[in-house]
Amino acid sequence: MNEHSRGIVLQHIRYGDTSLIVKILTENHGMVSFLVKGAYGKHSRFKPAFFQPLTLLEFVSNMKPGRELQFMTEVGVEIPFHSLHNEMQKNSIVIFISELLSKTSLENNPNSLLFGFVHQSIQWLDLQDRRFADFHLHFMVELSRHLGFYPKSDHYAPGDVFDLMDGLFKPMHPSVFHAIPSGLSTQFHELCQTPLDALWKLHLSREQRRSLLDHMIVYYRLHLPGFKGLQSHEVLSVVLG
Repeated sequence: MNEHSRGIVLQHIRYGDTSLIVKILTENHGMVSFLVKGAYGKHSRFKPAFFQPLTLLEFVSNMKPGRELQFMTEVGVEIPFHSLHNEMQKNSIVIFISELLSKTSLENNPNSLLFGFVHQSIQWLDLQDRRFADFHLHFMVELSRHLGFYPKSDHYAPGDVFDLMDGLFKPMHPSVFHAIPSGLSTQFHELCQTPLDALWKLHLSREQRRSLLDHMIVYYRLHLPGFKGLQSHEVLSVVLG
């Protein structure tokens, strides 16, 4: 039975001469891999441009449980972007987020709240003209909420460090092996307390932004089994510097 759904493209790789394998975060089924036959053919209805990272799609498919690669019968762009793939800074964030989601979202594990969060966040970034350099950090913090290890910041006190293992702020102690240093922990606490539409109020330096990203990747590695890090964060640090 054909099913109408929405999806967010995470990654694609070329398969053979004309086809694509596309990994999509779907609204109804979680992360699903699709085989798109003939995408590079002259008369294909499935244009490669549909499958750029983080593109918001509407599609029709005949999903079959247990099949490794699913198939689409129709596809179209749900919401066209204005700038997301055209500006270098935003495009570096797109590549980073698509890799992050690919390595943290479980296949065939539907999560409507996670889908809604990503869907809304992408649109916000697309419409921003300036002051979005800290978006990727905010995204990582909020994504951790959906993955089950959101930082606990209720009992923060000035001078505390953020214990990456326990996921909370505490006074520095020799027993704390993985922590964000005290001064940077103050900035991290502010980040955790800042909503998306107030990110412009943060005043992170280049080095603070880069260091927080490195610490957040360690945080994910400590709390997500199988997560070994990212390849795109170094490029992102340089571009957003």
